[in-house]
Amino acid sequence: MGQINATTCQDCGHHFELRLGGGFIAQVVFCEDCGRGEAVFHGGKSLGERDDEPGWSGRCPRCHGRLSLRARARCPRCRSTRLDVDEEPTVLWD
Repeated sequence: MGQINATTCQDCGHHFELRLGGGFIAQVVFCEDCGRGEAVFHGGKSLGERDDEPGWSGRCPRCHGRLSLRARARCPRCRSTRLDVDEEPTVLWD
């Protein structure tokens, strides 16, 4: 199940919403360069743990960096990976 959580950057104090997880048709993955999350539509198949799955879409539409299942979310302001993510999601999606 996917979710949206209120998040605060530990380094710059920026508050933003962070999309995490996946649902029946999409999985949120992050860009190795800018750290922004993008939904990769997988047609009901799990993306698994690897970036070389069939149909894998590996480029960020914003910065053209590499989307990766292993990449971590980053603050959109300072690109820090030190984030405080609220435990209770504000939105759940499937």
